[in-house]
Amino acid sequence: MNPAPFLQPTLRLALTVAMVQGFAHVSGLADSFYASLAVLSVTVGSYGDTLELGRQRLIGTLVGGIVVLIAYPALSPLPLMVGLPLAMVLARAVAGSLKLTVGYTVCQFVVVMGWLQHEHQLDSWIPLRLFWTAFGVLVALLALRLFWPARARIVQRQGLLALLLEAGDTIQAYLQGQGAAGGRPGLNHLREQLLQLRSQRVGALQELGSLAAQHPTARIWAALDEQCETLLLVIERLERMRQPIWEQPQLQDLKQQLTARLEQVQRRLRLWHDTFQRSPLQLPPPPRPAWEPLNLTTLVTREVLQSLPLEQQQWLASRLVLFNRLDRSLYDTEARWHEALNSYS
Repeated sequence: MNPAPFLQPTLRLALTVAMVQGFAHVSGLADSFYASLAVLSVTVGSYGDTLELGRQRLIGTLVGGIVVLIAYPALSPLPLMVGLPLAMVLARAVAGSLKLTVGYTVCQFVVVMGWLQHEHQLDSWIPLRLFWTAFGVLVALLALRLFWPARARIVQRQGLLALLLEAGDTIQAYLQGQGAAGGRPGLNHLREQLLQLRSQRVGALQELGSLAAQHPTARIWAALDEQCETLLLVIERLERMRQPIWEQPQLQDLKQQLTARLEQVQRRLRLWHDTFQRSPLQLPPPPRPAWEPLNLTTLVTREVLQSLPLEQQQWLASRLVLFNRLDRSLYDTEARWHEALNSYS
């Protein structure tokens, strides 16, 4: 039986540190604790985030080693309170020019440790520290692939698809006059999910490589994100509308037509879910040949419209605009999906 999800990161981290320490003990090399320190510092939950932190830690270690290797012989004759701060300023400037957001701390730490503790063995200490740091980062990345894989791209894909289905169900509930009742997620909850997915996308893009923005998977994520935003805007608009008027007998046929159209939307979203779950680089079967907007005058007879007050006619027209926006967004999203895959091939 798999351990509980909240225990998996802790167990994976403990197992990884144990593996690193075991190798360090067998190797007999000095300063092996830097490998365990690297594992603890870069393992943050997903492969993409860990890859970025590991990259910055390696660059920061290398830059710090080069700075202290050059600055110590040149500045050590100065008083400690002068020479060391100058070396740290130099390290910070170099790290800043490389746009390191986290690695600059490691860079300065290497400068301080090298200056104060290893000033007579910099030639051997710096390569050894760099080796153990690289080894710790490598093992951390392997652990995220081998032990309960935590890959941000999987979380991004599953999260977007699940959000699409939840938002579609919520819209259907509003059409039936239920709103977010019956266990349906509310608008605030859905928005929090979307914002969380967007914050996690940085790590997911790291997993796609240096040209992530042009990768078809990233472009499909952007299309699905925009589709989620459209669904949430529709829900927000429905929340502001007054109670539905479907109980009137002359509107029962219209309600059935809109319900059927919305069920088509839901089936399309589920088809996206199933297709993208099987393969991120696959298109769903093609939709209708051309998008056809809903028109109130073709859905309701003139006699029915004339029997309704002007306010109710405006209410129906507003709802129809929302349905057309929702329906059209499906076609636009699939067009972007198709364009992304064509650019890949």
